Amino acid sequence: MAMPEWITKYWVEWVFGIIAAGMAWVIRRLSVRIKKEQAENEALRDGMRSLLRAQIVENSERALRDGWCGVRLRDTIVDLYTSYHALGGNGAVTSLVEQTMQLPAVQPAEGGQHA
Repeated sequence: MAMPEWITKYWVEWVFGIIAAGMAWVIRRLSVRIKKEQAENEALRDGMRSLLRAQIVENSERALRDGWCGVRLRDTIVDLYTSYHALGGNGAVTSLVEQTMQLPAVQPAEGGQHA
């Protein structure tokens, strides 16, 4: 069998082989990129959850120390907690928020100073 006949006989297999190799290369590159982006997204989610937790703890501890939690602060804590919980946070913060929500919404006669 002469070389040109061999090429014409198997050209479809060659073309599909080249296409398959190209697709495998593209898929491998995309897989690496997706894994990297997933790791970055997880790090961002963890960082945001930590920042939300710190803000919730700070606001809740202040309210508990003062003995009351005004409407604006209560709304802020609830909004922060909703986002924190949506990012997978829970645990001790849930208990802290529940304690804070039990506080009166108005300042006691001789109490703290936040609104």
